[in-house]
Amino acid sequence: MQYLANWRIQLGARLLRESSRTVAQLALEVGYDSEAAFARAFKRLVGMPPAAWRKARASAPPSQGRGPLGLPGPGG
Repeated sequence: MQYLANWRIQLGARLLRESSRTVAQLALEVGYDSEAAFARAFKRLVGMPPAAWRKARASAPPSQGRGPLGLPGPGG
């Protein structure tokens, strides 16, 4: 079950980065029943809400050594 939650959040993060769809649209697309459920899971795994993460990613320069969610990867 944890694997599926992580996969959904990684997919959601990619879609947040690559599209301009709303968080509510992405939540449904990756399998959550509501934007609120997606936002809670995203914040639990990433440390910030999805809209704030998208905004931070848009204003930050690309980084080397980052994992799929933009967090430091192994050894990074």
